[in-house]
Amino acid sequence: MVKVVRIGSRLDVAGATVGLIAVAVSLTPSLLPRPAWGQGLVSGLAFAVGYGVGVLLWRGVHRLSRGRLPEAAEARAWLVVLIGLVGASAIMPFAIGWQNSVREAVGMPDTSGFDWLVAVLGFAAGAWLAFAIGRGVAGGYRRLWALAEPRMPGRDTRPRLASAATGAVTVVAMLMVFSIGLSVLSLLLTWASEHKNRQYDPEYAQPTSPLRSGSPESLIAWDQIGQAGVKIVAGGPSAEAIELVTDEPAQEPIRVYVGVDVPGTVEERAELAVAELERTGAADRSVLLVAGTTGSGWLDPAAIDGFEYLHAGDTAIVTLQYGATGSPVSALLTPDLSQDGTSALVAAVTGWWDALPADDRPQLVVYGLSLGSFGIQAAYDDMDDILASTEGAVLAGTPSFTPIWSAAEDSRDQGSTYPLPVLDAGEHVRWADEWGGLEELPGTWDGTRVAYLQHGNDPIVWIGPSVIWSEPEWLKPGQRSESVSEDMVWIPAVTAFQGVVDLILSTAVPEDAGHKYGNLAVDALHQVTGDAGLSDDAMARVRAVIEEYDTYSPVAN
Repeated sequence: MVKVVRIGSRLDVAGATVGLIAVAVSLTPSLLPRPAWGQGLVSGLAFAVGYGVGVLLWRGVHRLSRGRLPEAAEARAWLVVLIGLVGASAIMPFAIGWQNSVREAVGMPDTSGFDWLVAVLGFAAGAWLAFAIGRGVAGGYRRLWALAEPRMPGRDTRPRLASAATGAVTVVAMLMVFSIGLSVLSLLLTWASEHKNRQYDPEYAQPTSPLRSGSPESLIAWDQIGQAGVKIVAGGPSAEAIELVTDEPAQEPIRVYVGVDVPGTVEERAELAVAELERTGAADRSVLLVAGTTGSGWLDPAAIDGFEYLHAGDTAIVTLQYGATGSPVSALLTPDLSQDGTSALVAAVTGWWDALPADDRPQLVVYGLSLGSFGIQAAYDDMDDILASTEGAVLAGTPSFTPIWSAAEDSRDQGSTYPLPVLDAGEHVRWADEWGGLEELPGTWDGTRVAYLQHGNDPIVWIGPSVIWSEPEWLKPGQRSESVSEDMVWIPAVTAFQGVVDLILSTAVPEDAGHKYGNLAVDALHQVTGDAGLSDDAMARVRAVIEEYDTYSPVAN
């Protein structure tokens, strides 16, 4: 007779084993370094999720064996557990080297013992939070089951069928609760963002210059500009500040901003932006910049301030706020807003600009960062349309789901790399990841210039749904950017998860890494639009001023 052993009491061992493996996986190299508390939090969440998966797997074995396993099978099961524990323990010592390789790739110092202490505390917090959520979900499931099971027909005559039906009803009910919860969360986030949008920073006073939206002479009321907008129309360099930096005579820059609280459709608000351009005399400026905002209506101050320094204030910037939620929320819950709002602005401004005398109108340039870059490109049919409809474009940190960008990447010249492609020998479109990179190609940059800015370790640019199931081209041999750790490898699902975590947590990186492009955008705007005849010394001073900026947070904006 074969001896059998119950295994129910050993579920925790299996859960802990898979949990430790999940922790080890969470420590594998990603695109960007994370703060110690953030890495600990992620590892804690990974442990809890792995623990749950291990428990479910062991429970599946338990059900298949009807609660009993032959002794030989039990021994093999313990062998799997032992291998898992040994494997997880063996990987742990490599974690420090992995994390330091990511930091080295962006020029940051190695981790310290204190960092790992903080990470342990973060791990405890993350694991506790995940287990608490898991217990809450399990409790909700049991309560729904208790409500549904007595009411299922046939539970006495067909217990198995009734049990399956009850489980299905319970799962459907939980999905409905989740869907309703997501809708409620969306409404709450929108409400909170709109409320925050009306809370102005007292540091920014209503502008008195008629060249700014929100001023007493403006067609747009100050209380309709919005929190992000007031920092734009009430901020930036004055003519005097520009003169101090450039040592050139300067004008007061024009800044037109239409907030989301302005009544009307996006088309009507875009027409109002054009009316503001006319009121402020934008047609007489040298360069007109149509800017696409991020989800909250934010523009990178380093880029737009630098643009005004370059042209000694002989500029006009126009933009339209299409929403108030941060870019991640906007991209997930209201993806059409950035397309519709920015497209309406581009169409209205381009139509107005086209009607101006061709030999006496400002240079028309478009600019966008992140979701702003996506919105700008959504306003055009393809790259040929951008080249025909504008006189220059600077597109920074373009999200991976942008069709025109993807088409340009896929059409790159043979032998060029995915992180920094070359298209038609750089005749019209060029890519860069560092200051001066746009000038590296030997050919002439003719006609309308389009500049794509993308760091090799920017998760917004490189992480998309396909990374879940297939190795991305930017990690293949010969394609990898020098700013990506040599230890980073593609792991199905894990790499995509790591990239999303990088997007949320990795903001404390140097200006030449991740999703930070303010400094680099100034160089691109200079290459695309020229300048007001600034000397080399003046350009160096402009760059020094802009390098002091450090403002971007992909979560908040």
